[in-house]
Amino acid sequence: MDLFPDRLVSDLERLPGAGHSYLKQLCAPDGTVLRAGLERVVSRLGEPMRGRASELLSSLENRRFFQGFAEVAALASLEPAGWRATGLCPPGPRIEITRVGGALSGAASAPMLLSVLAFLHQTRPGGEEETRRRLIEALARVSSRQRFGVLVRRWLPHDFNPEPVRRAIELWLGQVANGQWEGRYAAYEDEHISLEFCLTGERAKARQSPVALTLGPFYAHRTLEVLEPRVVAELDRHVASAERNLPLLIACAADQPWAVNEGYLRDFLYGRARRISREGGVREVEFSGSGSVSVFRDPLYASVAGLLLVDRRPTVSMAMGVRAWLNPWATHRLTPADIPFCCFAEDVGCSRAARALPPLGGEAAADPGGASLRVMRWHEGSGPRMELG
Repeated sequence: MDLFPDRLVSDLERLPGAGHSYLKQLCAPDGTVLRAGLERVVSRLGEPMRGRASELLSSLENRRFFQGFAEVAALASLEPAGWRATGLCPPGPRIEITRVGGALSGAASAPMLLSVLAFLHQTRPGGEEETRRRLIEALARVSSRQRFGVLVRRWLPHDFNPEPVRRAIELWLGQVANGQWEGRYAAYEDEHISLEFCLTGERAKARQSPVALTLGPFYAHRTLEVLEPRVVAELDRHVASAERNLPLLIACAADQPWAVNEGYLRDFLYGRARRISREGGVREVEFSGSGSVSVFRDPLYASVAGLLLVDRRPTVSMAMGVRAWLNPWATHRLTPADIPFCCFAEDVGCSRAARALPPLGGEAAADPGGASLRVMRWHEGSGPRMELG
């Protein structure tokens, strides 16, 4: 059974409108390579995923389509390590996966549940670089030597013309020069953008741009505000289910590169760090064993083995980015050998100050600080790129 039979492709090519639909975009002539790649991946995955993928990937509704795409991508990322989908666990569904030729530490031959959460960005982080560059170039042409900084508070995709902004800033700087403006700040807003400007108190030198610096827009905090409640809700759903004792791996898949600050995500999953050190391309982070609320160290969520961040790289049709955070406090722990790519967060055991403490999960002896310590090692970089095909 073809995922994208010729008749479906032909009908969608003739369908008027619906240009926003991922399925229609996929059935355009330039989507041939991606269609063939998805066919190959789903064919390898076999049942029960082939039937489910066929149902979701034939939908014109973007949320259903991308849910199917996300599940296929998440399973494809685990496939090289021997993980296979062996069943579906409704509602949701969660996907039962089993590793062929390997097993989870402490859970020999036991299956694991994979829950895939799909996210569609309303905006396109990083997709407006050319437009922002045109704004900065326009502002560099203002007829003033006073230097200023630019803070981008909101930026929505639109057909942007920087000239109205340049004229408004030129008028503002003229008022500043004539003593008609009090303070150092000004703002520009319309339905698409919100910009704030700040005088630095310096004057531009010969051939120096009056634009001293640009900041924003900042997506990380807003991204985590969306990511966090969905992850926690999925964990609560798992804890309340009949399969609560099975280990759970959550994959959060986005249609654009994840714009989330790693420090925010680290605090959310592991808690506040008490020491961070960097050597070469590796960053080690030491966590206190108490006094910091986080998902992984919450005993209620001891069944969660880790979290994957999967994102689509729009510049390469078949490329996906994958990063993993493992839970060192989990009942059944994953190791770097259990996943096919360089683990982004790797448990390296107790710090020097806590060598005498037993492993996590055992009875911890009291240390002078009243807390057991744990060290995680982060490998630098944005995570490996995975080719779906």
